[in-house]
Amino acid sequence: MTTDNDDNSTSQENEKTLDFFGHLGELRRRLIKCVVCITAMTIACWNLADSILTIIIAPVLKLLPPNYTLVYTGLTDAFSVTFKISLWAGVVLSSPFCLYQLWAFVSPGLYRNEKAKVPFLTFFATLLFLIGTAFAYFIAFPLTFKFFLAFSSEAMQPLLTVDRYMSLVMGLIIGFAIAFQMPLVLMFLGDIGVITPQYLKKQRSYAIIIIFIVAAIATPPDVISQVLMAFSLMFLYELSIFMVKRQVRKNSLKEDDQKRADSPEEGSERSAI
Repeated sequence: MTTDNDDNSTSQENEKTLDFFGHLGELRRRLIKCVVCITAMTIACWNLADSILTIIIAPVLKLLPPNYTLVYTGLTDAFSVTFKISLWAGVVLSSPFCLYQLWAFVSPGLYRNEKAKVPFLTFFATLLFLIGTAFAYFIAFPLTFKFFLAFSSEAMQPLLTVDRYMSLVMGLIIGFAIAFQMPLVLMFLGDIGVITPQYLKKQRSYAIIIIFIVAAIATPPDVISQVLMAFSLMFLYELSIFMVKRQVRKNSLKEDDQKRADSPEEGSERSAI
């Protein structure tokens, strides 16, 4: 014999199951949109692969003798490099759309004022991604390449293969592009009340240790790129403290304004005074 409580618990479990599969279906639809966008951009960038490669290898060619060219040793290397360049270019061009899909998937669980920040977060994440990529290209590339080429001599002349060069370059780009997302992540955590500026200041010494560990893992085995990423992350950490502090103060002012709006009697007494 069943009771009403059993029926209610069963219906609640069914609703939770439906919500779970509904979220999975929504995630699948958004992932499909991202895959379609990346595929379309990859195909569009296929004919531009040579031009993109010319831009990518420009920093190292400046440090090598005139008329130096990169080589490939495997029969399939030229095709695989062209595919990688097209794919990564497609990912970069698709990043604003993919980031928007990510925030749009998360937004149903956010408050109304948090949903309004989705376009700003998408724009800010894309901007930080591009800044990290530019930092890697204009600063990290020349210093890293100069460090490695300094070990060449008459007995050891560099013969650079394009596939290994692209692996090194993409590793640096991805590392710096992800590292530059730190202010956005910490600012979001501060906005929802997970962390505070005081907490970030208190954990600064531990953060520095973690930063150097991450820099050692995410960069090639050379001191230059590791130090560049470590100091960049330290600067971004301090910037994050400032941004979180500003965001917390802004949220506090909004809460005060909301409390004043919700208490008309207090507002009328103040106006009377």
